[in-house]
Amino acid sequence: MALGRHLIEVRGVSDARRRFVISHVGRDRPWAEWIAARLADAGAPGSVEVRLAGWRWDTGQPLTEALYGCFLDADAPIERAVLVFSASLLEAHDYVDGGKADLSLLGKVVPVRVESVALPEPWSRVSGPTLFDASPADAADRVVAAVLGRSAAPAAPAAPRLPGHRPDVWNVPARDGVFVGRDDSLIGLRTALSADGRVAVEGRFGMGGVGKTRLALEYAHRFGSDYDLVWWIPADRPVLVGDQFAALAVRLGLVGPATDTGTAATVARTYLRRNTDWLVVFDNAESAEALAPWLPGGNGHTIITSRTSGWAPIASTLEVDLFSRAESIQLLRSHDPGLSALDAGRLAPVLGDLPLAAVLAAGYLVETDTRPGDYLTELAQHVAYVLDEQRSVNYPHALAGAISTVTSWLANRDPVALALVRVCAFLAPRPIPIGLLGLADPNLSDEVDRWFRSHPLAALEGIADGSGLLERSVDRLQRLGLVQVERRGRFGIAVEDPLNTAHGVVTLHRLVAALLRDQLGADRREAVRAHVDGLLAAADPGEPTDARRWAAWTLLLPHLYAADPAHSDHSGLRASAVSAARVLLARGDVRSARDLADQLHRRWLDRLGPDDEDTLRAARCLAQTLRTLGRFEAAQELDADRLRRRREALGEDHSDSLSAATDLADDAWGLGDVGLARRLDEEILARRRRVLGESHPSAIESARRLARDLAALGEAKRAEELRTWVEHTETTRRDAG
Repeated sequence: MALGRHLIEVRGVSDARRRFVISHVGRDRPWAEWIAARLADAGAPGSVEVRLAGWRWDTGQPLTEALYGCFLDADAPIERAVLVFSASLLEAHDYVDGGKADLSLLGKVVPVRVESVALPEPWSRVSGPTLFDASPADAADRVVAAVLGRSAAPAAPAAPRLPGHRPDVWNVPARDGVFVGRDDSLIGLRTALSADGRVAVEGRFGMGGVGKTRLALEYAHRFGSDYDLVWWIPADRPVLVGDQFAALAVRLGLVGPATDTGTAATVARTYLRRNTDWLVVFDNAESAEALAPWLPGGNGHTIITSRTSGWAPIASTLEVDLFSRAESIQLLRSHDPGLSALDAGRLAPVLGDLPLAAVLAAGYLVETDTRPGDYLTELAQHVAYVLDEQRSVNYPHALAGAISTVTSWLANRDPVALALVRVCAFLAPRPIPIGLLGLADPNLSDEVDRWFRSHPLAALEGIADGSGLLERSVDRLQRLGLVQVERRGRFGIAVEDPLNTAHGVVTLHRLVAALLRDQLGADRREAVRAHVDGLLAAADPGEPTDARRWAAWTLLLPHLYAADPAHSDHSGLRASAVSAARVLLARGDVRSARDLADQLHRRWLDRLGPDDEDTLRAARCLAQTLRTLGRFEAAQELDADRLRRRREALGEDHSDSLSAATDLADDAWGLGDVGLARRLDEEILARRRRVLGESHPSAIESARRLARDLAALGEAKRAEELRTWVEHTETTRRDAG
């Protein structure tokens, strides 16, 4: 893999070997690897040895002292040290005494600037190349000339990308905020991937909020240039993983967007198995058993993030723990530059060194202009309240208190933002279109509407009036650290965009969502849930068989699952849930469609009764999936019951009755009972001709089906007459415009 070019391993021994050290901070590790690879490429095999030395600001050792240490090994003398300069190095340098460098050290150090920063004293007196403003080939020439004193080796036909330049095939969420620390974890992850190819990142003891997803996200952004393909797959619902692989196949140009999910996913995984230099991230996977069938083979790299353990049989594991105290302090100060080291040191232990709690605390301090001492007092009060109420006992108390603190402030200062984040808490921990949050339920009755004005989301009335209130409140939630916002669309919505993805998306951490839900009593939870049901119904992307709408459906499906439509009282959401099953069926994910339709049908049969419209819609969808799976007898039983109920309620000529009869004819055909199929199709054709007219598309389709039956029964002459009539009628319809 490309990764192998960057992890330098020297074989053989040479007295003429030239030894170099590349000193860098953690964020610049990709640049250090890139430079090391170029130096090794430029020398004869075994003639150049390059060692990477990461400088840690939190050790208290000055940078100059660390550099001196690089030259102290008498058995392996270092010729020169390369010092990678970036904004990250300069920021980290502020945390310790810069030290003093004598002229002998300056003469042995080559400062290499990988970002447009000014060299501070004493390094400004030393000549060194810039790489950020060069092509890969020119950058290689510059660093080799400065360090080795000669030109680089001839450039490869495809020069390695410079760090920071992501591959063309990429769908990774944007970075949100500042990433600090975790240098050891990132290098551990990099090393494990190089050795094993597949790593599961777990929270120690199953802890949430420690930054598993953030670690994987940072790895993808930091080292993404080393891959030709980086693909991010939300894996909390295995039933939807196939869609993510299908999207990859479309992005690679291997299949068209209308290709069924099963075929497209197989094509994508075959591509991965036959290629290298790729990274796939499965985020928030639930279990090894559920994910194992989806793991790609081949020589690429796979990262799995999960709160659960038990990944050892299929991947090496890497535990992520709480922050060190120094990292907690740095995270707090990076989010609140005005926070002193002393105050950050007081906050960190109270927050339990939990990264998520630190982000919320810092966001609150900045947004509300609260003094650290006052915040500690408020936090203690809210933690006590949480414990008194016996809520959130399964979550870190400091985090529960931090969320209670910020929601109490929002209740008085920005009730719209509070209502919005509560809505998000009842959706899936996936990207939520901002435009979705501003939709109105078109089926809201006057009575329900009056009730709605007094419930927890009353502040949301009128947020979609174009005043910008929705966007301003979302921005405030982002500043407070409650949500992550991504403004640039990466979802490929092709038609009207019913989800309004042009406004961007928000994501809420699943632990924050759980705590927000826990804050509400049962009645208020049901009120918010009812509103969410209405939003999802209003966001229905439309016709399930229209491939142009599948991207919108893919974005909506996780939220539909999270809403648990089988137990919903909202008729619009129930209709959308059946449409979701039809989308899965149309995309070729038949088993997932069957499972969803079966769940809906069973629950509604019990709750709503066999004659309810939603129950009957679910029954039809379930029968379609069973028929597709070849289970014709089970499908026939469902369709016969539905036909009887439709005829009793609507009459034999109603379109729903005729559709049920058509489905029953398909079951008969699948069972080999062509005679029954012929009798049904003949009756359907007669009724459609009488009710709709001979040239109606439904009548023409019925005639085509009957011709098929007649041909199978050996009535070739009549079958041919019917086909001729179909062709003539269709031609007449086309000519008539």
